[in-house]
Amino acid sequence: MLETPNLIINKQFVTIQGKRFHYVWLRDNCLCPKCYDPSSRQKMSDLSDFVLDPQPFSVKVQDDHLVINWDEYSEHQSIFPLSWLRDRAYDPEPQPESLCQPLLWDRAWFDTHHIEWSEYCGDNQKTGKILTEHLSQLGFAVLRNVTLENLEALLLSIGPIYEFANFGNFSTIKPVPVSSNLSSDLSMSGHALSLHTDFTYVDTPPLIQALFCVKNNVYGGESIVIDGFRVTLDFRKKYPDYFWILANTDVRFKQVIARWNYLFSRTNPIIQVNHKKEVIGICFSHKNIEIDLPYEQIDFFYEAYNTFLTYLNNPKYRYCYRLQKGDCLFLNNSRLLHGRNAFESTSGIRHLEVTYIQWDYFRALQNFELVSNY
Repeated sequence: MLETPNLIINKQFVTIQGKRFHYVWLRDNCLCPKCYDPSSRQKMSDLSDFVLDPQPFSVKVQDDHLVINWDEYSEHQSIFPLSWLRDRAYDPEPQPESLCQPLLWDRAWFDTHHIEWSEYCGDNQKTGKILTEHLSQLGFAVLRNVTLENLEALLLSIGPIYEFANFGNFSTIKPVPVSSNLSSDLSMSGHALSLHTDFTYVDTPPLIQALFCVKNNVYGGESIVIDGFRVTLDFRKKYPDYFWILANTDVRFKQVIARWNYLFSRTNPIIQVNHKKEVIGICFSHKNIEIDLPYEQIDFFYEAYNTFLTYLNNPKYRYCYRLQKGDCLFLNNSRLLHGRNAFESTSGIRHLEVTYIQWDYFRALQNFELVSNY
């Protein structure tokens, strides 16, 4: 083992500024013109171009760069800016790329942190940056003074609009007569909407939901949002057994859209976790759920389900906001649950235009800002 200041050379890896990098990883990520295209930022070689256990002939730090000459039949040199290596260090385990880390909140947090929602500035690129902090940290954001004429351009500055069924880019949400075949959801009435996420009944990518208020002068109808990640954190701490019942049990969600002869049906756990047992999503809508489990599971499931509902319905988690004309409410549909209070449909007009954008595009915009210049 050879040591120089900030550099330790081992048989299988090199340690630079306290971070370890395997030789196979360094050789695979070589930035030379034969291996890497700086314009597309894509690799031009693959593992078959070198041995699986590459060894360096020499390793040194020179002018804030790690320089490696490889012990290969044909001379090959890799040069890595130290800043490039720091940005991609996987020792210790790398953190998810994000400009803003999630901030789990409840109503008490909003009581002590006064949030001034941003005004639409007319510059879509600048507006996108304004949205980043709140949407990334809190899981939702409100943009004020948007017009219907510039709404689509604003949304397209984030990513393409996600079209569902035959609604087109936007679906209109306002009360319709009960006898109308347009009334395919409780949202088309003045009834209260219990807290839910959208599209529980169909496979979709993670989505941002945007609810644009065209007009709202009815009595009642305040919007309600809660942080599903905060709720499940508290629920998991006190009721770990119930948590895992909801995370490991598939339940069915259904939705009928009669005017187009659609009956959507999908099974999914209410709480979604990854291989690290971390919560990565909530899939919940009591108005759409159909619990058709085996007899032996019903009692245990309902115990867990009912306890989870008491958390969702606890006012301590709720943020309430009355949408005004020109407001656009953006929601991370995998994290935030939303609903509304009942309103008197004959007292005025409550008209929303609703649309969706894939969360991946929003995250891609963030990631692009994180890319180092090399």
